[in-house]
Amino acid sequence: MKQSARKLFFQWLYVLPALALIVIIFIIPIIYNVWLSFQEKAIGGEAIFAGFKNYQRLLDSPMFYKTVVNSIIYTFTSVSVKALIGLGAALLLNKKFWGRGFFRGFSILPWAFPSFVVAVLFWFNYDHRGTFNSLLKVLGLTPIHWMNYENAMRSVIIINIWHGWPFFFMGYLAGLQAIPTELYEAADIDGASVFQKFTHITMPQLKPVFLTVILLSTMWTLGEFTQIYMTTGGGPVDATLTIPIATYRIAFLTEINFPLAAAYTILVLPIYLALIYFTLKQMGE
Repeated sequence: MKQSARKLFFQWLYVLPALALIVIIFIIPIIYNVWLSFQEKAIGGEAIFAGFKNYQRLLDSPMFYKTVVNSIIYTFTSVSVKALIGLGAALLLNKKFWGRGFFRGFSILPWAFPSFVVAVLFWFNYDHRGTFNSLLKVLGLTPIHWMNYENAMRSVIIINIWHGWPFFFMGYLAGLQAIPTELYEAADIDGASVFQKFTHITMPQLKPVFLTVILLSTMWTLGEFTQIYMTTGGGPVDATLTIPIATYRIAFLTEINFPLAAAYTILVLPIYLALIYFTLKQMGE
């Protein structure tokens, strides 16, 4: 009995630092945010209990719903296109050909750049006299105002796709290389077509990696701040205003209202918790 108790003590002792870290960086901030969201508090002033006033104000605000819609459009479009490009590149670069190693390494290059570098790079390329419009002129096409109200969302989505598709590529390529070649050899003997091998072997075997990568990218894309803030700042006229940008504006720019910003984060917290739950579940499976 003493041996068992001693073993249990050391087991908890080993995981205690990790548990303490989770409590400090995750649990305590959430609890504080929940408490703050029910307060009214000016900078340097005392907190006054306000009930559901902050939540009511957000739910009555058209801006809140606009940011949710913008976030869904931005995230769904970006993740979908990244998934397709990553899968196509992984299928192509999983085949044997001369120079495959070079192209694999070159494909990962966008992912190696920090978000702020990517934002600055595209900001200059999107300029009216930048690289993209210069290429359009060479091709005899009309230059595009990449950052106006109609095109701003498309422009920030393109930035996110360019930066993030290598993550899908790396995940899918690793999954493809883990599929036993015997399955394809047996399918060839049975006379299966390329499409049949893809639908009955590749995709079912790739499903766990496919879902995990999509869920992780969805969380990161939904919380993307740097690329949007450094290129459009959420504009023009809130065309690219997403949840992280709106929260930052409320807390530090337009209102300097931390309780209202806290309420904003609590309202969208269930979305992130659901994504975290399904991601951990998928990774566990």
